[in-house]
Amino acid sequence: MRLCPNCHSKEHSGRLKEGEHIIVRCDNCSLLFLLNIPDEKEIYEDYYKIEFTKEDYNAESKYPYLTDIFEINRQRIQKLNQLQKALKSTGKKILDIGCGSGLFLKTAKDEGYETYGIDISANALRFAKEEFGLNAEAKSTEDIINEEKKFDIITLWHVLEHFLNPVKELISIKDLLSPGGYIFIEVPNFNSAEFRLSGYKWKGGNHPKYHRTFFSNKTLEETLMRSGFGNFQRIQLSYHLPGRNPLFNSAKKLFNAIAMDAFLDYTAYNREHEIII
Repeated sequence: MRLCPNCHSKEHSGRLKEGEHIIVRCDNCSLLFLLNIPDEKEIYEDYYKIEFTKEDYNAESKYPYLTDIFEINRQRIQKLNQLQKALKSTGKKILDIGCGSGLFLKTAKDEGYETYGIDISANALRFAKEEFGLNAEAKSTEDIINEEKKFDIITLWHVLEHFLNPVKELISIKDLLSPGGYIFIEVPNFNSAEFRLSGYKWKGGNHPKYHRTFFSNKTLEETLMRSGFGNFQRIQLSYHLPGRNPLFNSAKKLFNAIAMDAFLDYTAYNREHEIII
């Protein structure tokens, strides 16, 4: 039986079942996690179905979802630029964990960042290297620690929820930060208004074939604390997507302010003061 990945408690209560996947809530710390883990040997080659080329990734792509991703990554870079300014940091070396096909790294590289990515999907990494010319490899955080590499910024865009042991992974990731560096995490929000209204069937958050942990604002903060990040804060990042009704974007911004938007964004860093952006 799987223990709670945060507090290792054996006690849990039934929460949700989708097909053969069972999601439970820890009775001790309230973390939601997948109880029965599927075989992971091949599922991530199916995770990235790449049916486009580098020319399709732009603000006016013939694929609407790529237009959205392009805009999302542009806004992510804007937020990182604001963090850099608030921290008075000139460090531009980014590690993107779970970089996939390299779309975020392509945007970051175009904005002058020094980029490096890791992933487990050979298909995705091939695209990132051959199409975008990115430095991306099939390595673990332990591999990079052994190589004594350090980074100013480490990003995990919808990655933390895939780990079996998020605390253990974050402890390793912390060792990869340069002095004054920080991590930026984005995860699906199990407590989002959209997820609640869907009856907890919104696949962006409840995707148990791939996701292992299901975070709320409270449990993500608990995970960061247990990982040794004493300084962290939630960042308001509500994506305004092209072609959406202005009321939709306004509602998203409101829900984001009260931590009920579709995603949660956090930064954690080795600083004694809170950053204001």
